[in-house]
Amino acid sequence: MSSPIIVFGSINMDLVVYSDKQPTKGETILGNSFETFQGGKGANQAVAVAKLGLPVSLIGKVGNDVFGDELLENLNRETVDTSMIVKHEGPSGVAFIYVFEQTSENHIIVISGSNKEVKSNQISDKELSTSDVLISQLEVPPSEIEDLFIRAKNSGTYRMLNAAPALEISKNLIRETDLLVMNESELENLSERSIDNENIDSIAEAIKVLNLKTTQSIAVTLGSKGVYVYTNQKGDFIDGHKIEAVDTTGSGDCFIGALATHYLKSNDLLDSVNFANKAAALSVTKRGASASMPTLEEVVNFL
Repeated sequence: MSSPIIVFGSINMDLVVYSDKQPTKGETILGNSFETFQGGKGANQAVAVAKLGLPVSLIGKVGNDVFGDELLENLNRETVDTSMIVKHEGPSGVAFIYVFEQTSENHIIVISGSNKEVKSNQISDKELSTSDVLISQLEVPPSEIEDLFIRAKNSGTYRMLNAAPALEISKNLIRETDLLVMNESELENLSERSIDNENIDSIAEAIKVLNLKTTQSIAVTLGSKGVYVYTNQKGDFIDGHKIEAVDTTGSGDCFIGALATHYLKSNDLLDSVNFANKAAALSVTKRGASASMPTLEEVVNFL
């Protein structure tokens, strides 16, 4: 069984430490608290869709460890369809996250675990053909994403790629994507051009280097500053929202899930980015990744 929105991606257990400051090299500091959360870019984006009220299926793998059982339970609790998640004979993916409360910034180290074993054949062509939007990210093998995107093209499914983390990917995977979403450092990685996020022209120049087809679009997230959107061969800048951040972990994933949800309803990319911008701003007011995803009512009533 598949849903209108399918996410092909990672599932992690997030191990999160909160502290007042960032330690210097070789320094030991005392943290304030420790928590575990459902995480992984794929899982976060799927939960974001589910919290906004749309059916969503997640394709991925968890390990045969205690984390794997807990991750599946959490996803089922969030009403994410887990029928295409497979248990792998090995460890689940884990992310070690350090959140510095003075700035709400984070440092993240991911151990891929079972995410390295995710395969595109976990979904059939028949199931794929019933979906409208397919989302992926780079915490699962890019070669498997490319294969799935090629198959999805045949059924007219809209393909969204979150080019994160910043890895080298094939030009063909970029060509097989309808909408690329990334932050400025990820755009620098793909374009091999330096970007000044205070200078929109530098972002536009980096996008030109990618040689996108006229049918392709790109959204570059710039944190609290906003989002630069390039679609129909035209660039637009959308301002960010001023909000007191608690934890920025998962805000980018919230943006992706909200964008896909609204795009499925409106088929208007700029309107969808505006909606996603609000959802992402709300997500940083709560701790955790999947746990911070807002409901549709919260986004509609925001500002």
